[in-house]
Amino acid sequence: MFNTIEQFIEYTTGRMSSGRFGLSGLRDALDQIDNPHLKLRTVHIAGTNGKGSTTNFLRSVLQTAGYKTGSFTSPHLEVHNDRIRIDDTFISDQDLLRYGNRFYDIIESNRLTMFEIDMLIASAYFADNNVDVALYEVGLGGRLDATNLITPMLSLITNIGMDHMEYLGDTLSAIAGEKAGIIKPGVPLITGETKQECVEVFREVCQNNHSRMHFTQSAKLLLSEPDTVTFAYRGFTIRLKGPALYQIQNASLAIEALIMLRETEKYVISDTDITEGLNKAVWKGRFEVVHRNPTIVLDGAHNEHGVQAILSSIQSLPKPVIAVFTALRDKKAKGMIENLLTVCDKIIVTEFAFYRGAKAEELASGLPVEIITDPMEALRYGYGLAKSGSLLITGSLYFISDVRKTYLPQLLERE
Repeated sequence: MFNTIEQFIEYTTGRMSSGRFGLSGLRDALDQIDNPHLKLRTVHIAGTNGKGSTTNFLRSVLQTAGYKTGSFTSPHLEVHNDRIRIDDTFISDQDLLRYGNRFYDIIESNRLTMFEIDMLIASAYFADNNVDVALYEVGLGGRLDATNLITPMLSLITNIGMDHMEYLGDTLSAIAGEKAGIIKPGVPLITGETKQECVEVFREVCQNNHSRMHFTQSAKLLLSEPDTVTFAYRGFTIRLKGPALYQIQNASLAIEALIMLRETEKYVISDTDITEGLNKAVWKGRFEVVHRNPTIVLDGAHNEHGVQAILSSIQSLPKPVIAVFTALRDKKAKGMIENLLTVCDKIIVTEFAFYRGAKAEELASGLPVEIITDPMEALRYGYGLAKSGSLLITGSLYFISDVRKTYLPQLLERE
């Protein structure tokens, strides 16, 4: 049992893997607490990139419309608690500790992993607090993800890219098949994906499950400014916070989901709710501008597909653009860096203390980049080079989390 939240966090983060494969342990654990996840009205969000942003857009609008909204996302960006929220308020240390102690024996007997523990606690927390809707972001893949025990009102798949190939397969169609594992019988699917090999996989799975498949429509960019992006979609004019053009796709998917919730699930969501909710939504670590002069941008792009999505936004940043980059060992970092080299004036490759973190020398091998292994030194050097231009910090959401908590305050303390 745990006396402090620090003890519980240390315990749960030490359970990254149980050596067990499949959902049987979590299914049994949820059954032991009377299956709270099945008592919730839920939306399930999968995809290679954009899951967290889409979840946040949905949360913001639903909250604006007056609905108590739970959201379960990963990884955390500030503290572990931010994975589990109601109306954008993190679960408290007191509640997280209470659930950890309450479920300790169940966690142990079922050998739950950290993500499964989070899923167990989130489901109980949402049910205990009678949320009107709970949004579950897939952690990895879909078919065998811990969140795939819910039965949602809607299933969303943002897009498909080459990521986590050692787990999901080495072709787009194989990865699409894993993501499509969230499609449930009779539950509609909405997707922003357009690649034919992925769409065909989705179509076959939907047909087998008698589920309707819907696609996002084309959005029109109206205005791109340093701190906002304005676009038109299905009669809405939306002004998103931040300069990231890729968020237009995620917001469009959220709009489609909200319209369906309004039309088929009878949620009372006005057009004004949609506009206002999207206009005020903020999702940290996604092309987030945290400083000016120089402009400092944090973006958790952590695969080649994610980096490609931010290239157009990088081009609009004040010059010169200096990037500080690191990544996890299981990522195809060479392609990520090569893409960044097309729009950045200089790239500094570093590393950070994380059990899956890659060494800078490995990341930089054969590429025209500078290596500074100490992350604080790399950031200070990049900051100095950026001057009146931009410092882009990217490559890993886990690194972005460390930057926010530790390195950024030190970098800016002289100001």
